Amino acid sequence: MELLFSGGKFVSSKDELNYNEVLDDFQNAETIRIITYNISKRTYNDRLLEMLKNTNADVQIITNIPSRMPEYYHTYSGNFMRSKAKENIQIYISKLNPDKFSGQFSPFFNVHNHAKLIGTENIVYIGSANYSNESADNVEAGVIIQDKIFINKLYKDFFENIKNESLSYFDENFNAFHLFVLSLYVKFHQHHKKLLQDLYTDYERTKMCVADAIYIDESDLAILYKDLEELDAISQVADDTFDEINDDYNDALEEMKERFDALSIDWLKDLISEDGSLYQLATFDKETEANNILQNDSAHVAYDEYLDTYAETAVDIAAERFSVLHNNFSEESDEFLAEFEKILTALDLALAFVDKWKSSKINSEIDNT
Repeated sequence: MELLFSGGKFVSSKDELNYNEVLDDFQNAETIRIITYNISKRTYNDRLLEMLKNTNADVQIITNIPSRMPEYYHTYSGNFMRSKAKENIQIYISKLNPDKFSGQFSPFFNVHNHAKLIGTENIVYIGSANYSNESADNVEAGVIIQDKIFINKLYKDFFENIKNESLSYFDENFNAFHLFVLSLYVKFHQHHKKLLQDLYTDYERTKMCVADAIYIDESDLAILYKDLEELDAISQVADDTFDEINDDYNDALEEMKERFDALSIDWLKDLISEDGSLYQLATFDKETEANNILQNDSAHVAYDEYLDTYAETAVDIAAERFSVLHNNFSEESDEFLAEFEKILTALDLALAFVDKWKSSKINSEIDNT
């Protein structure tokens, strides 16, 4: 059954999931947001969770854990409920383990939630159906909405509020550090790729060198500067994960921080700032410079039969100035690229650190049995 209204439609079904249109958009989505009361308990053929493993989207899912109680009494019934809750909690922790999904998968638990929402940045379902395969067996009803302005506001105002009241899968500070490292890893690999494509060339075969044609611009450098400032804060974010009990963790944490503290981030920032050699090279426009030379230095004589001569001279002067800037950065280019590669190595080590310790950092508040 479908009932239409302005901006979307009412949907109801039995024997199939009534949010299939949303699922179809998963493969193209950049953002996936899910709020559900439960997920399927079965450990085989879970089509819905498999769909989240086959996407590169930023996935955030919030679920309740049925049978989990605020407290359990030391009675026969209480102990039975404790046992049942522990079984469910372990199933949910196992099935939503981020290691089983892409790097952008973030699960949360909200023990008061009964809402159901499944969406991408393009389309959202709000209704009675859970993100559970068993929902296909029930009569469920809801609405499909494709109003992107509404969807963005829904995620920002509603989803974020629910998430902020939820338990993260990992210890909160460790989870923040994990996501911070993942974000930096993606950003700096993108920066590195762009540098190799738009600033360097390997035409000498023996090593990368500065290309004759530069395609890095001021906006690229502004983004890089901002990300370097974020990178500079990584030790501070790491400090928030200090473990009051586990000295082995703290020792490994300090060792990882030393790699980041040894990076020359300030030098890189200077290089891409206004007085830096890369900034001056990237923002130099030979055509604009030649026009300025012609206007400022030769306008009073560059007319009629002399115009072409003075125009050529202006182009030559601009080319010489570009060559000077090119040489200035070339003198620092090897160190610049080497420092960038040190950043990537440090981020690789940070990810390895997270992978090693995250099993011990599952949020202890989830399992209250």
